[in-house]
Amino acid sequence: MSIKKKQISIISNLISGLGIIILGIIVTIGSINMYTKTINLFVYIFIIYGLSKLVNFLLNRKIVRNKQTLLGIVINIVLGIVMLLFPKVSLSILPIIFSMYLLLNAVVKFITYINLRELNLKLRFSYLFFSIFFLSFSLLFLFYPLEELSLFLTIISCYCIILGLNKIIEFIIDLLTDKYKLKIKRRLRITLPVFLEAFVPQRGLKEINKYIEYLTYEEKNYKEDTELKIFIHLSKYGFNQFGHIDIMFDDKIYSYGNYDKASERFFTMLGDGVLFNLKTKDKYIKFCINNSKKTIVEYGVRLSSNQKAKLKRELDNIMLDCYEWKPPVKLDKENEHKDYASKLYKATRAKFYKFKSSKYKIYFVLGINCTYFADMLLRNSVFEVLKLVGIISPGTYFEYLEELYRKKNSNVISKRIYNEENFGDVCVEDKK
Repeated sequence: MSIKKKQISIISNLISGLGIIILGIIVTIGSINMYTKTINLFVYIFIIYGLSKLVNFLLNRKIVRNKQTLLGIVINIVLGIVMLLFPKVSLSILPIIFSMYLLLNAVVKFITYINLRELNLKLRFSYLFFSIFFLSFSLLFLFYPLEELSLFLTIISCYCIILGLNKIIEFIIDLLTDKYKLKIKRRLRITLPVFLEAFVPQRGLKEINKYIEYLTYEEKNYKEDTELKIFIHLSKYGFNQFGHIDIMFDDKIYSYGNYDKASERFFTMLGDGVLFNLKTKDKYIKFCINNSKKTIVEYGVRLSSNQKAKLKRELDNIMLDCYEWKPPVKLDKENEHKDYASKLYKATRAKFYKFKSSKYKIYFVLGINCTYFADMLLRNSVFEVLKLVGIISPGTYFEYLEELYRKKNSNVISKRIYNEENFGDVCVEDKK
């Protein structure tokens, strides 16, 4: 990464931080009047945009005419007209969306609490507390959206100010020398709501595709190997669009998920937690690309001897609670098995494990998932990152790792891209 790009990355934290703080102050000062004007502006934008698209749809012969395009146009126009005719509805939209997001968090925390209660883990009480907390505010905004509009705007402005201050703190840390940086441990990372983070992998996939399209040969220079590698899986197909994360340490890949199809329940969102590990990195990446049409971004992380020891200790503790689980293909070799675990075993000879009594015993796609596993494994040994509340998604870590890679003195020192067109040939130059 060039010095110019590093400087731009550092300065962008200051500019974005100040901009977000100013936005928060404007929301506070402007209050309901500004909010009303902003919503009214969006009403006219919906209508004008929809009508312009409709005219283009009817008159331009070059565009593709199909039901999906027409439906999108109609939705824009109808939404704009409804918001114009019923101003109270338009004013209530954002508080209602916010309340639904809080309700989703409450449900997720409660389901996780139920799972942890079955395992009799004390950790469950914190999930119960946050479930009640989110539910209370959700009902407040859901049933009294207009009456609580000022409270909603206050929360939004406070969020903007805190997020802006976080960016400015990062800017100040970047200006410090390495000696002082090591003394500052960031214990809280402020992230986007999950319904926005869900789109982060898709945005990253588009950026990567553009990068590959304009790639120059000089950038295919992958020099330094690292002790830890973190793989972010991206895809534009099906459920894989939400991403996946696994790690490689001591030349062994570890991945957590719901790989036992027979245990799936609650629309495949719940199931037995399964951990697999393997040493055949190339075979695994080829399998992911061929089986799921994925693009995989590999971030290389340099570790100190102390960090290596901590990470090894964390992994050893996790494996103490594991027992080996055999995928269907190992129990019945004569018949064909199409489940993911069986196909992965045939391609890589991975070893699968289930958990006896820990929190990983029950997998929940919106709670204790692959990203939660990686975060718990790395937070105290590598990154010093703690996510207190909210729903953890692969988008959270993708955004975080990309940010660290762009920083001048972070321990994320390399980035490598794998997809169908290439197999690790596309590499971003290692940080000097």
